[in-house]
Amino acid sequence: MPTTKDYLVKKYQRNAIDEYLAKELKNAEYGGVELRRTPLGDRVILRVGRVGLAIGGRGRNIHRITEELRESYGLDNPQIEVTEVENPEIDARIMAFRLASSLERGRHFRRSAHGIIRRILASGAKGVEIKISGKITSQRARVETFRAGFVAKAGDPADRYVDWGKAQALIRRGLLGIQVKIMRGDAILPDDIEIEAEPTSTSMIVDTGAEEPEIVEEISEEVLEELEEYPDIEEELDQVAEEVSKETKVDDELKELDEVDKAAKTKLKTKTKEKKSDEKNEEVKEKEEEKEQKPKTNKATKNTKTTKEDKDIKSKDKNTKSKAKEKEE
Repeated sequence: MPTTKDYLVKKYQRNAIDEYLAKELKNAEYGGVELRRTPLGDRVILRVGRVGLAIGGRGRNIHRITEELRESYGLDNPQIEVTEVENPEIDARIMAFRLASSLERGRHFRRSAHGIIRRILASGAKGVEIKISGKITSQRARVETFRAGFVAKAGDPADRYVDWGKAQALIRRGLLGIQVKIMRGDAILPDDIEIEAEPTSTSMIVDTGAEEPEIVEEISEEVLEELEEYPDIEEELDQVAEEVSKETKVDDELKELDEVDKAAKTKLKTKTKEKKSDEKNEEVKEKEEEKEQKPKTNKATKNTKTTKEDKDIKSKDKNTKSKAKEKEE
């Protein structure tokens, strides 16, 4: 009975220390603690993502934590050692704290969760599962789960290869619970089978090192007679090959000329379009100038008409006056 009691007391003490360190080193991406008994005292090994924030300026955080562990948790001469996590993206507890900090800063839960999943999978993990529970977007509590890849849920693979971590995020609507499970990339599952190629006829050939006998084919008399009848076949074949090469060269030259003609035609089209546009602009300008000159000509014609009418009236007056004088005489 005393052995079980001592075991339970040590377990309770370790859990209490773990909770205290998780609160104190939340910003330093706390990953876990390991306690070891030594003749000089209790050795505390901290796994942290950010060593500088865990130590603090001039070791203030470490001194404060050592005093708290000695007074409140009864550790004998605690010696703290801080180690940095090599790959924090695979540590489930660190990623849970990162997700909690992003939610506390006001980021949307889906965006932050998918970002964490992408980071974890990029680091080489086989699968991820994230659960966020609480009043996420409204006053009604619910659970949102995000999965990617494969995560073992039961059996020996779940115990050996799945790392899980928990964290809490305090937002305006209340407290959110976060759970992260990560399936390591080096996990060997029972259904992982490697298929080796079966031996084939070519793979079974053994090289003995002996020289292979030369195979000599006998030429029949009919073949010899055909060769004697057509002695210049090779020369004709060479001539045909030369003619074919010449034809291909001519075709290539014609293609180049066609391309040059196309380019010239496009240039001419563009030039004609530009000329037409210039002519249209000139016509528009001329019409505008004619419109401006029309009122001036109208005024001039009116003036000329008035002068003619005045002259006619004056001539009529003179005639009447001359007629009156003649009558008087």
